[in-house]
Amino acid sequence: MIIGGGFSEKNKRFLETVANLSGHDLKKRIPVKQINIVMELNRTGIKNILEYLDKLGYLKIKTIGGPLLYGHVSITQEGLEKAAD
Repeated sequence: MIIGGGFSEKNKRFLETVANLSGHDLKKRIPVKQINIVMELNRTGIKNILEYLDKLGYLKIKTIGGPLLYGHVSITQEGLEKAAD
């Protein structure tokens, strides 16, 4: 769970990264490994952010990767709009 009030800068950067990697394509699946190359987060950090953004409806978790790590995600229209804010 993400602690703190409001939407953090880290979450916004994460959405911007996914938006850019997807070419703003809602159907494109982005490998979590590719996101992590840019964001440089540990497994727990990336898992928490993915679950948080999925719960808010900004991302969709598409496939499961390895232990504690998802395989692919896609951005939603709401996620694109939040990334552009």
